[in-house]
Amino acid sequence: MKYTKQIVFLLIINLIVVFLSIFTGNLTRKLELSNNQIKFNIEKGKEQLQINKIEFSFFNNSDYLKKLHNIYFNFEEGLTEKKIVSLSNISDRKNEKLILVNAK
Repeated sequence: MKYTKQIVFLLIINLIVVFLSIFTGNLTRKLELSNNQIKFNIEKGKEQLQINKIEFSFFNNSDYLKKLHNIYFNFEEGLTEKKIVSLSNISDRKNEKLILVNAK
């Protein structure tokens, strides 16, 4: 019975360590759930960005843009005929109706 104080002291320290471990485990679980939600949101954003890139590359032609223009703007523009050009049309210097614009 001469080591009872040391045994009680070590048991109390062990209980404190166990409770601190449970407390930190609970905190890290909350952080893990938060991190998983953030990762899910990032992945969803990347997927949406990838879909937007595919849509942009698929619909980046003049026919689609003309259809959209007809849908949203029903009136006819009689003053100037706007023309959608490609890079091959820009290199063609014989086309006099070509208007170049500065884009920022």
